Amino acid sequence: ETVAIGLSGGIDSTVLLYAMAYINRYSPVTYDIQAFHVETFIKGSSEKMKDFAESLGIPFQTLSIHGQGEVPEKGVCYTCSRLKKGAIIEFAKANNIRKVAFGHHADDFAETFFMNLFEHKRIEGLNPVSHLEKGNLEIIRPMIYLEKKTIINMHRHFELPDLEISCPYEETNKRQEYRDLLEEFAKTSGLHKPAKRIVEAYFRTEE
Repeated sequence: ETVAIGLSGGIDSTVLLYAMAYINRYSPVTYDIQAFHVETFIKGSSEKMKDFAESLGIPFQTLSIHGQGEVPEKGVCYTCSRLKKGAIIEFAKANNIRKVAFGHHADDFAETFFMNLFEHKRIEGLNPVSHLEKGNLEIIRPMIYLEKKTIINMHRHFELPDLEISCPYEETNKRQEYRDLLEEFAKTSGLHKPAKRIVEAYFRTEE
C-alpha cells in the first residue's frame, strides 16, 4: 500500500516524513511512501523538499492548483484550502493512492476546535482518520496527539532541514488569532500540555 505524505515546507510535515521513513525502514509492516507538495497562489521553490525526500529514498512530486497565481480578493485561505484539496484528490486518483498523511498536531487541533466553536457554532476538531471521496480516500494525521513543542524538539534533535515556504497571509488570517489566544492561555493557565489535553478530552467524550 502507498501512503502519500503532504509536505508544506513547515517543520511539522518535515518531521512527519522523516518519522514515517524511519518507521518504514525498521518496522515489520512496510508500505510505499510518496511525498508531494501543492503549489498555491504563493509560489515558492520546492527544490529543497524534493532534495530532502529523495535523501530519504522517497519519490517527490509537485502539484499545482487551478488558477495558480490568481489571488482572490476575499477568502484567500478558504479558497486555497478547497483548491489544494481538489489537487490532492486528483493526484491520489491518478496514482491509485488510498491514504494521504498530513503533519497536523495537537496545537492545530486546538486551534481548529475553538475556531469551529466560536466562528461556526459547532463542536468539531481534526480527526486522526477521516475520509474523502465517499470513503475512497483516507486522510490520516499520525501526529495529532503531539504538541508543537515536541515536534520542534524532534526537528532540532535530528537536525532536519528548514524547508519553509512563507505565506504572506499566515500572520493575518483568522487561525493566527486563535493561535495567539491559545499561546496566551498556555502561559497564564500554568497547565501542562494544554493542547494535548484538549485533544484527549475531545476523543474521550466521543467514545
